[in-house]
Amino acid sequence: MAANKMTLTVVYDNNRYAPDSRTDWGFACLIERGQTALLFDTGGDPGILISNMSHLGLDSVHIDHIVLSHVHGDHTGGLNSVLNGESNPLVWLPASFPATFKDRLRSSTEVREIAEPTRVADGMFSTGELGSAIVEQSLVLESDLGLVLVTGCAHPGIVDIASRVRELNSGELYLLLGGFHLGGKSRAELQHIAHQLKELGVKKLAPCHCTGSEAMQFLAGEWGDDFVTCGVGRVIEVPL
Repeated sequence: MAANKMTLTVVYDNNRYAPDSRTDWGFACLIERGQTALLFDTGGDPGILISNMSHLGLDSVHIDHIVLSHVHGDHTGGLNSVLNGESNPLVWLPASFPATFKDRLRSSTEVREIAEPTRVADGMFSTGELGSAIVEQSLVLESDLGLVLVTGCAHPGIVDIASRVRELNSGELYLLLGGFHLGGKSRAELQHIAHQLKELGVKKLAPCHCTGSEAMQFLAGEWGDDFVTCGVGRVIEVPL
């Protein structure tokens, strides 16, 4: 892992970027920063997660942390594949997860419950629990270019999440990556969301997973060269 850059690799998604990668509904992103490897979400299928990581030349054994955004199976289903006895990553999850899920997980690794904004590792922070109907946490990463926000599905609203990050942090929002949950939004709604994100100073977008193809096409037009096409195998390097 290079000390002067942070690398984000999408290892699970329903969109393909790298040839021969396997797609499936869900999301997972491996973040490597300094000597720390963090897996944000685990997709839905253990075999697909490990297959994609192997295909991309990534080692699941040396993952230090796993951050789960929310309880849905397409974000937690691959968890057992990286809790296989060879590694013992620390798992960070929203405190509102079912007790049965947390108890089962504690039988194989250490679990940290998150309710409020929390430091996970150097330069890596949880937003804390956001939303009500579907509670979710997102991940905030520090870089020389500004803050990188990684979302699982953005059920609480991508604008609300980005606004909360700006409230909690002094840096600019350089990149938003992950599921934005915009499927079915009208053009007027998408225009309003794009306007709000630009008002928040969002420089680059890399939407995938549950964002929706029409929404991604619209956002690509709005952000132009600052729109990052995303999917399994997409690697983004950010200087530190």
